[in-house]
Amino acid sequence: MNAKLTLVALAVLSANATAANFSIPQNIETDYACKRCVAPEHNNSVGVMTEQSTHLDNQYGASADIQSEHYSIDANNAGADNGYLKAAAKYGDVTLELAYVDLWNLDDNDIGAERKQLSAAAKYQTQLVSAFVKASSEDKQGQRISSVVDPKPTNYIETIDHTTQVMNAGVQLHGDFWNVGVAAFNSEFTDNADIDPNNSAQQASVKGGLNFGTTRLSMSAASGKMIQDEAIEQDNSLVPISNFDGEVETLDYNARISSRFIGIKLNAFYRYSDRDNVSGSYEFFDGNNPPVINTPIDTSKTRYGVDASYRLGSTNFSAGFEQNDRTRSDSDREETQESELFARVDYRLGALNSHVKLTSGARTGSDYRIGDDIFEKYYLADRDRLSTELGLGYSRNNYGANLKVILASDDYSNSSALQESDEVLVNFDGFYRFSEQLVLSAYAGTQTIDSLELHNTSISDEFSYFGFGLEQYQINDDISVGSSYTFSFSGSDTSVDSSEMGDYYQYQHLAEVHMDYRINARFSTRLAYTYERHYDTNYANQPIEAINSIADLNQNYTDHKIGAFFTIKL
Repeated sequence: MNAKLTLVALAVLSANATAANFSIPQNIETDYACKRCVAPEHNNSVGVMTEQSTHLDNQYGASADIQSEHYSIDANNAGADNGYLKAAAKYGDVTLELAYVDLWNLDDNDIGAERKQLSAAAKYQTQLVSAFVKASSEDKQGQRISSVVDPKPTNYIETIDHTTQVMNAGVQLHGDFWNVGVAAFNSEFTDNADIDPNNSAQQASVKGGLNFGTTRLSMSAASGKMIQDEAIEQDNSLVPISNFDGEVETLDYNARISSRFIGIKLNAFYRYSDRDNVSGSYEFFDGNNPPVINTPIDTSKTRYGVDASYRLGSTNFSAGFEQNDRTRSDSDREETQESELFARVDYRLGALNSHVKLTSGARTGSDYRIGDDIFEKYYLADRDRLSTELGLGYSRNNYGANLKVILASDDYSNSSALQESDEVLVNFDGFYRFSEQLVLSAYAGTQTIDSLELHNTSISDEFSYFGFGLEQYQINDDISVGSSYTFSFSGSDTSVDSSEMGDYYQYQHLAEVHMDYRINARFSTRLAYTYERHYDTNYANQPIEAINSIADLNQNYTDHKIGAFFTIKL
């Protein structure tokens, strides 16, 4: 018999009946009084760091983790690349927040950008009302690769110097089973290098929600516009306007409902997005050639779906349907309708878990507006898709592994240049804990895509990757020494009609050793050394006689990095 017992019943059954005493305890006020829950004490700390690198710029930063009843400070390598500093102060129902974030993403040739964002926010929250206002300013600087066609195809380095200022605010009312709110958003984009056109965007939104027992309903609507009013360079007198008054009006609706009924969990959603381009249409002349007319393009998207799940013992069954309809004005195919139906079974038995997912999809649409000698674009053409996903996992305290296999097949209409495509993806990862001080982790995967185009042209693409890591720690009361090593490799190979088109691969070695030393109960320090070796083949950077290209932008490097960290517990 499998029955559930209350705590009182368990206490009575476990007691000796002859010695049972049901009298009121003498010290009931102290022994049985409800005691206030006390959160574990937080250890406030601050720290500084420096990293000296032979490959990248030297780094200096500060970290902090300070919390109190009225304020908090959270910093991670503030002042260094990809560091941040966040501070908050709370006075009654009002919270003030200030943050500085640095996002650094440049390669060895300084291609990329660094973004520095400063933001300030104020929040007000009570049981009935919550409101916020937030302002931010972001500077993005760096370089990117650009190109021109006339008079000769040429690649060159272009400057990135952008400033984006954002302001948004909102207020929300809360009830026992309902909530409703409104918000406003404004964004201003400026290109300080006068390469990209300046633009702005505004949006107003309203949202609400209802709760009825196990049913949750949420809805939102937003309306806005994006404006680009920039002067046009007058290379000649054939340009009919001096300013391009570009404007796109936006409209978005969202609704989602979830409920649970006799053990079945139901979900449904609806999303609608409309982009109405109300920019002007003009004739642009180019010498003796016929005029070229810019045509504003409108788009709309409608997505809706429903899914259900039911758990029976160790097995969970789920199924669902989703529809995705799109409309594009003045395009090769103005309307497409995509539908997808899936079914999934998850099973768990102790440390073993597995799942099987079957998916069937189809895409149709309106007639094509192209000539007979032009093939349909494959991402717009009619397509039938079948996909099967298999997953298997096993996990214990000292070891574990996961395996996932995906088989997919796409069948396109005869009018598409791409006829069919078959995909196989296999991914594996696992770990083994030799001891508390030694852990081995590994991963590997491969993906193969075989495609058939018109005239029986076959294309085969293969992508592979694998890697492993080893971590070791030797710990005593005051000193801990750690080391880790990670190796990763990825590569791809392409062939057309069995003719090899060349392959691409990259690999990376990353090794680190560090020592932590606790000077006393408040002061601790860490010294670390990191070795990194990166290599990749990038044929896109090879010179081509017909194109004026920039220098070889390979990213092969070896880096030695030494870091020092010092932490104080306050």
